Amino acid sequence: MNIRSRIKNSKYDIDLAELKSVLLDTVARCGYTTKEEIGKLVEAELRNHENLSVSSYDLQKLITFLVSSVNAFEVITDVFDNEEDVDTIFVNSLTNIVIEGKSGIRDLNLTIADGDKFVEEIIKNCTYTKEENGAIIDAVSPTGVRFHIMLEPLVPAPPVMVIKKFKPQIANFQSLIDNDFIIDKMADFLSLAVSSQRNIIVKGLPNSGKTTLLNALVSKIRPDQRIALVSDFNEIKCANSNIVNCKLRNLKVSELLKLLPQRIVVDGCNNPDIVKELVKSDMTGLIISTDNISEDFCKIPASVTVTLKKLSDGTRKIVSVTDEQEELFRFDADYVENGKVIGKFETLREIPIYEANNEDYELEELASLSEKLTNK
Repeated sequence: MNIRSRIKNSKYDIDLAELKSVLLDTVARCGYTTKEEIGKLVEAELRNHENLSVSSYDLQKLITFLVSSVNAFEVITDVFDNEEDVDTIFVNSLTNIVIEGKSGIRDLNLTIADGDKFVEEIIKNCTYTKEENGAIIDAVSPTGVRFHIMLEPLVPAPPVMVIKKFKPQIANFQSLIDNDFIIDKMADFLSLAVSSQRNIIVKGLPNSGKTTLLNALVSKIRPDQRIALVSDFNEIKCANSNIVNCKLRNLKVSELLKLLPQRIVVDGCNNPDIVKELVKSDMTGLIISTDNISEDFCKIPASVTVTLKKLSDGTRKIVSVTDEQEELFRFDADYVENGKVIGKFETLREIPIYEANNEDYELEELASLSEKLTNK
């Protein structure tokens, strides 16, 4: 009976541990890397095991396992391209890998053969930094895939990873409105806050939508202003031509100011000392995002604070907007129906109308936004 017939007629999944061991040695010896090459190798080896019945599912899982043994980095990063709804990949162990997307969480049905080699591939293919004596690695690939890796002694079965790829398809306020991330009145207020150079703090836990909102806010910065974008990940997109990118890690504010920016945007700042230095510099129009959601973090003058949250159904929303510590907008979740969070955005008080803080600042958009807010 040939290999195709045995796959077709198999009734039960089998333990492939012994075969895996043999094939891993063969793959390492032959230097195969592609799925096609490894697939042919598996079929050839199975011809030598006529008594072995292999299901189609087991065959594909075996081939993927072998591919991951030589190129787990490519296997994992390809998931974001091959499955459109994938938002995050969780590597809980080498045999427990799940993906999260619009349809929820599901098993990736992938086993990584060699965890040490996988980490080596990430370091080889990415820009990375290490902390805690190398036990924490943050890396980002040229295609925008971000890895947060934890190793021993922080976890008992390394590596543990959270893998994300930022998809900048939502980069303006209209898209945020269409996706029920924000309401139009809230968008108009935040646009006005940017245009009038208010300081804006965006708070939320990881994966709550902070970078997405930052992209929308940055799109409202005047095109003639020089911008410094400070981030360890190149996920803020800006159409302005006079722009400089800086790394957040080991940032020195004094050196940043020597670049003569008119606006500073900081993505992922959890260091209050950096915020204090920026405020002392008398810079206006700061836009800062942070994972620190405590009330005491980033209490700065002339500031608007936006709080984001990822809800239980996986959607992301602005759940609060405050101006000078007074809450203007709030999202109230009322109930859950068929797994979807049902709620409403509320306007809690009269919306302030800002004026430009520069005499030479006269934009039609600023006047238009003020009029829209006054009339609502």
